[in-house]
Amino acid sequence: MTEIKVIVTGPEEAYDYEAELWCANELMAVTVLHDGRLHLRIDPRADGQPWLADVGSLARSLAEADERLGAF
Repeated sequence: MTEIKVIVTGPEEAYDYEAELWCANELMAVTVLHDGRLHLRIDPRADGQPWLADVGSLARSLAEADERLGAF
């Protein structure tokens, strides 16, 4: 299983509710604010393969992203 890591690159990105979710060394998804709610935008992988994310790791990462963004 590959752990999903959350990165908030700075205060400007946090202000815009943008957090990056990385799986290994690939950017998997980015949080975006849409209609006043936090959403997750998952883009296709560079190699065309589908993302396979462990649901526990994904849930923890999303909760961590929400917590980090709320701290700014």
